[in-house]
Amino acid sequence: RTPNNSNRNTKQKKNKMSAFTPVQGLLGGSLIGTSAAVLLLFNGDILGASGIASSFILTPRNTLTSSSQQWKISFMAAFMLSVKVFTAYVDGDAMIDKDLGGGSGGDDTAAAGLHAIVSPLGYIVSGFLVGFGTRMGNGCTSGHGICGMARLSKRSIIAVCSFMTTGILSASACSPSCPLNPYLRGTIDDISLPTSTTTFIGSVLTSIFCGMALPRFFQSTPKPDPNARDEKAELAKVDDEINNNRKLGPAFVSGSLFAIGLMISGMVKSTKVSGFLNLRQGLQTGSWDGTLVFVMGGGMLVSMASYQFVRGYALFDNRRALSCPLTQKKTTGKFGIPTNKIIDANLVLGSAIFGLGWGIGGLCPGPAIANAVYGYPNVLYRWWPSFFVGSFIAQKLKDFLASRGS
Repeated sequence: RTPNNSNRNTKQKKNKMSAFTPVQGLLGGSLIGTSAAVLLLFNGDILGASGIASSFILTPRNTLTSSSQQWKISFMAAFMLSVKVFTAYVDGDAMIDKDLGGGSGGDDTAAAGLHAIVSPLGYIVSGFLVGFGTRMGNGCTSGHGICGMARLSKRSIIAVCSFMTTGILSASACSPSCPLNPYLRGTIDDISLPTSTTTFIGSVLTSIFCGMALPRFFQSTPKPDPNARDEKAELAKVDDEINNNRKLGPAFVSGSLFAIGLMISGMVKSTKVSGFLNLRQGLQTGSWDGTLVFVMGGGMLVSMASYQFVRGYALFDNRRALSCPLTQKKTTGKFGIPTNKIIDANLVLGSAIFGLGWGIGGLCPGPAIANAVYGYPNVLYRWWPSFFVGSFIAQKLKDFLASRGS
C-alpha cells in the first residue's frame, strides 16, 4: 500500500497537531523528577535506570543477596507492577504506539513513511550500543539527564551534550538515502505488537520481581549480637541493616512514579523519541516533536529542587539542608551521590555510543523495561539481550583499561 501525495500531506498535518504533547510531557517529566527526588532525599540513592537494570546481569549475586542492594529489587517490582496496573485500569493505550498502527485508534502513518520503523536488526544494534555506551559512560537519560544535570555536574552536562548530539545524528542519518537504512529501518511488516506469549512473559517477570520484593518488606528488625567482641562495630553493622530495610518503601514509590511518568509523557513510545531526534525529517516536514524538551526540563527542575535540600549541593544557603537521607540513621546513613569529576574518554565516547543506539532504536533503558514488561517482542527478544551483552563487554573493557592504567 503506497499512499498518494494528498493522503501523505493530510497525515502530516494530522501528526503536526497530535505529536507534540507539552502538557503530558511536563507532567510526566515532573513525575520522573519526583521519582528521582524520592530516591535521593529518602534513600540517598541516584535514579539510574541503566545501572539498576545492568546490575542484575553484571553482578547478580551481589544485587540479589546483598542487603545494601535490595532496594533495586523493590524499585523494579514497583516499576513493572505499575506498568501492568496502569495499562489495565487507568489507560489501556498508554503503552500502545498508535502512530505505528497499534491500538483501537491506530492509523497508518507508519505506512506513509512519517515515522521510523525499527527493523529487527535495528533493535539488536540499538540494544548493544545503548548497553555498551551507558556502561562506559556511567549513565543514560535518567542518571545523567535528570539527576546529574540537576546538580550541575560537569560530567553529566558533557555526557548529555554528547548523547544528544549523536542521537540526533543517528536518528536523522537513518533516512532512505543512508546506506544503513535497509538494515536499521524496516517496513510496516516489521512492526511487532505484543502477543499472548510475550505478554505472559512480561507478567512472569513482574511476578518474579514482586515475589522477591515482598518478603523483604516483612524482614524482622536486626538486633546486635550480645556476644560480639567489638560492640561499636556490631552496632554500626545493625544500623546499616536497618537503613537498608528502610530503603525498600521509598524505592517502591520511586519505581512506581518513574513508570507512570514515562507512560504519561509518552517516552515509552519510540516514535515520540525519534520524532524529537530526527531533526532532518522533522524540519523538512514541519512535524518535529519537541515533547522530550518538556519531559527532560520538567524532570530536571523537580530533581534540581530536591538537591537544594542536600548539604553541599544547594545553590543557596539552606539551613535545613540534609546531611543524611530522611529514612536513614545518622550514625551510618549517607548520600550516595557520585563525586567523580573527571571528564575522560570513557565518559565522552561511552555517552556518544549510547546516543547512537538511542537514535537508532528510540529506546533507552527505562522505556525499554516498560516495553519488555508490556510484551513487545522485539524489545524482549532482541533489544534487552543485546543490551546485556553490550554492558558485559563494556564492563570487561573498563576493567581491562583500569588494570593497564594501574
